[in-house]
Amino acid sequence: MSNIRNRKNLLKRKKLSFVSATTLVIGSSIGAGIFLKNNEILLNTGNSIYLSLIAWIIAIIGIICLGLTFNEVCSATPQNNQGIIGWVKKFCNKYLYDAAKNFMVYIYLPLNYFVMPYYVVLTIQQTFPNTWIATMPWYWSAIISFLISTWFIFISGMSAKATNIQNWIITSVKFIPIIFAAIIGYVYLGINNGQPHPQPTPDYGKAKLFQEYYPLLGVMVSIPSVFFVFDGFYGAASIQNEMKEPVKLPKALLFGLIIVSALDLLISISLMLSSDGSVSGQDFRNWLDSLNCEWLYKTINIMIAFGILGIINGFALFSSKLYGDLISLNEIWLSHFFKYKITSKNNFSGCLYCFFLTFISFVVFSFIGAYAFIDTSKYGDAGYGIQKELCQLYSLVDLLANWTSLFIFLCIDFAIIDALRNRKTKKIKTINDKYFYVPAVISSSIVIFGSAMVVIQSFSNLILGIYYSLNNSGNRYFDTSDEMIKFIVHVTMIVVVLIVISVIIFVLPLFKKDRSYVNKKC
Repeated sequence: MSNIRNRKNLLKRKKLSFVSATTLVIGSSIGAGIFLKNNEILLNTGNSIYLSLIAWIIAIIGIICLGLTFNEVCSATPQNNQGIIGWVKKFCNKYLYDAAKNFMVYIYLPLNYFVMPYYVVLTIQQTFPNTWIATMPWYWSAIISFLISTWFIFISGMSAKATNIQNWIITSVKFIPIIFAAIIGYVYLGINNGQPHPQPTPDYGKAKLFQEYYPLLGVMVSIPSVFFVFDGFYGAASIQNEMKEPVKLPKALLFGLIIVSALDLLISISLMLSSDGSVSGQDFRNWLDSLNCEWLYKTINIMIAFGILGIINGFALFSSKLYGDLISLNEIWLSHFFKYKITSKNNFSGCLYCFFLTFISFVVFSFIGAYAFIDTSKYGDAGYGIQKELCQLYSLVDLLANWTSLFIFLCIDFAIIDALRNRKTKKIKTINDKYFYVPAVISSSIVIFGSAMVVIQSFSNLILGIYYSLNNSGNRYFDTSDEMIKFIVHVTMIVVVLIVISVIIFVLPLFKKDRSYVNKKC
């Protein structure tokens, strides 16, 4: 009787429907990256709409193929609170599991709670340039951003129902700018007799980056940028136990990715048709202002900022479950301190641990950004009136955001590649999905290729930066010393962050007493 009663209680607790799970996938990924990365992709390809579309299509093929693999991968982990880390744990050896776990626990989640709220504040400041909102001191932006993360860590992290309610609200609001972005390009075509916005020949300056030497290189390095647009969808991978029908999670992930892919592609084309390729977005403001519609620009921008909250909301339930599960297993630092706060009714221990790491991230990186970095993203040149320290901080935010999504897709790739091997060994019980093998090969190949290209790009730009600085006699490559310093710091810090993350992920797990550790299963 007790088992039957427990099962009934469990079923009552499972509130999320298939539609809600699909909406969570959509709400966790769409709305931020498409607006943050679209012009970057266009600039990478020499302002070529056609080459940008090629990058989008290749990456989307990889994403859809990724979604087709989830049915078989998820079948091996029917009771999974760890999301994609649970997949790695099930299929991979202990070394790769610890590598993925270290990245997710100590880098990815704390940095996302640090990065995403700042993009909310930045978007609002760009909406109201040269006002008190844009010119406030950096520490107010830090406090506001930290409070945003704190809200979602505890409110969404403690309850799947709260996550679902907030997701529906945020997604409903964010779909307004999404619809606007999806049609604005075609409206522009109608107003301008079927002519898209002219794309100027890109002015790269004298010191070219790796991807600027040939547009095809820009296509290759833009593939991971498209991955960033989908960043966050995997937060829904941890809600399987919260669904009314857990077996439908893979379909929810796949359908959500298909919907996001279609919308993002439509939005990307629309934005490219109506944009002049500038990073600042001033072309939209100026165009709408000429039509006496600047109010529309401000309204849409505020909704975009609100939409970014959906990504943070999607992370919250996932992070509390992951941290809580790892604490109960004594698998992360200071587990013994937080373990006594574990209860069967909520995820408080996981929320508290997540809050602890997020607080450290804000204190450390906010001060580094404000006082020990430089404005490599040139926010100070965009004319918004944002203070120098905050421009420097936002540049650090951009730098940290570049690598996180790339490594998380590699973690997913670990599980898929080993799931492919499992087809031969059959050591792990899974369903034999006929749509798994070919999509797994395609998605893994695209992820590995894109990752390799970004690594090559990073080290190539560092080499180019050193070469330019050593051969700058007569201002051959840089017009001013300040321009040269920004360039060198930018390309150097990208490589430094890559090396630091790689060491934490791949080197630290090697310091284990068990010599057979690398080949040992979890």
